[in-house]
Amino acid sequence: QETINFSFVEERWERELAGNPDPIKLLNPIASQMGVMRSSLLGSLVAVLRFNLDRKAERVRLFELGRVFVKDASVKDGDTTVAGFHQPMRVAGLAYGAVESLQWGMSDRGVDFFDAKGDIQALLAPRQVEFQPGEHPAMHPGRCASVWVERQCVGHVGELHPKWRQGYDLPHAPVMFELELDAVFARQV
Repeated sequence: QETINFSFVEERWERELAGNPDPIKLLNPIASQMGVMRSSLLGSLVAVLRFNLDRKAERVRLFELGRVFVKDASVKDGDTTVAGFHQPMRVAGLAYGAVESLQWGMSDRGVDFFDAKGDIQALLAPRQVEFQPGEHPAMHPGRCASVWVERQCVGHVGELHPKWRQGYDLPHAPVMFELELDAVFARQV
């Protein structure tokens, strides 16, 4: 399922899930808990997962295409740019629960890193994708990989960090990824 979330998020998400200690603050937020601009889509996906789990969903698959906002002094004013702010498009996905709906012909197996890896390979096909051990503030240190295409890092994939899984009161760790959208669209026609 595709989600469309606000670009205004909780400052806690930025610190914990994006590793951003200095997010872009809003002068006049629409709500007190939505006081900063997001630099990652992962916080919104975790919030939507929590919302679905509160309504007894056992199996959740989410993705979002959206803009993120990062301070960058090298960006100049233009028709589609604002001085001092880089605004790239990203795609992020999250999988939680069983791989397939319960049925007699398959064993009950929870989603794992390799399922998300397969989704990323399908998304970036036909190009060769390389996965290297990586680190991301939102992801488990030993269960995270950086995604490389043509010797360029285009994103990360991994399980939610145990500290954040516990902090957001999730029974199991979801597997998630976030990629630069330009990398997904860069292909020969």
